[in-house]
Amino acid sequence: MQLRATSSLTDSLHRQTLEQIKQEFGTGTVPQVFELLQSQPVLLTHLWGQFHALVLEGDLPRVLKEMVGLVVATVTHCDHIRMVLIQRLVQQHVEQQTLIAIVQGHYDAAAVSHATLAVLKFAAIAIASRTASGALNKSNWQRLHHQTKQALEDTGLEEGEQLELIATISLFEQLCTVANLLKLDLDPA
Repeated sequence: MQLRATSSLTDSLHRQTLEQIKQEFGTGTVPQVFELLQSQPVLLTHLWGQFHALVLEGDLPRVLKEMVGLVVATVTHCDHIRMVLIQRLVQQHVEQQTLIAIVQGHYDAAAVSHATLAVLKFAAIAIASRTASGALNKSNWQRLHHQTKQALEDTGLEEGEQLELIATISLFEQLCTVANLLKLDLDPA
């Protein structure tokens, strides 16, 4: 009997999660990574909960967090998430020049504020730091750790905003890992 209650609760939560995702992205435009996770309601609810809490809420502007996601997707070669984010950022009227600069890793050429530029650079350094850390000797790792810490300080964000930024980077890393390992198509149609 308790298994049925748990299953019923899980089904209800799963339906609510799918409805929230469709409301946010629109029916027919749900990112493929969320579509794929429909068969795994616990994972879908977990990743959507993180996405909702970090990207749709929080103190940092959504457009900034989606730009950070674009940096993560570009650095991790995640074409699926990169294309989803480009579409979202275009809808939010981010200039094409800025999107091209981010995708090419030329952050200084992006038409963004100094604070946004510092956040984008931190995101790129943070991802590079995480991917390189296992292959570095201790002194090189310490140097990279110092550069990453300095880049975070250069953002000028308060402690809570820094934590939100770091969590946002981590979320997009998770989404990119799922998309890359499952080799999601660029065009789900």
